[in-house]
Amino acid sequence: MGNTKDLNQLRRKLPTVKTFSHDKIKTTIYVKSSSPYISVVKRTNRFLSNLHRRKSEYITLLGMGKAVFKTLSVAAHFNTMGDYKVDILTKTLDVLDEVFADDGKDEDGNEVSTEDRETELTKRTLSGVEVRISPV
Repeated sequence: MGNTKDLNQLRRKLPTVKTFSHDKIKTTIYVKSSSPYISVVKRTNRFLSNLHRRKSEYITLLGMGKAVFKTLSVAAHFNTMGDYKVDILTKTLDVLDEVFADDGKDEDGNEVSTEDRETELTKRTLSGVEVRISPV
């Protein structure tokens, strides 16, 4: 197990816990690295046009890890338009990963299913960015 490929196969990344009210769901956009840029811009425009219906003053874009660049690109787009105020906040989140303690084989050398393997949880930190976009 000396190479990093073996270590990555033994780690299962778990999603972060998200708890929101109904209004927060309608004003928060999670940006992933696989999200198309134009789709995020259009969705942000749609959320901003419906902002007067919500009890919020801004739209929140959240991006972590590789999605930080795309999130900041969308923020720069709305900043150059001039009709919006853009605030950028950095974040650090603790997430849990499930690490398999064994090599996936029993004493006889037979494969063991993923559900039956022993695991332990490890904590790691992720950097992220929160962008708040509000009409001027």
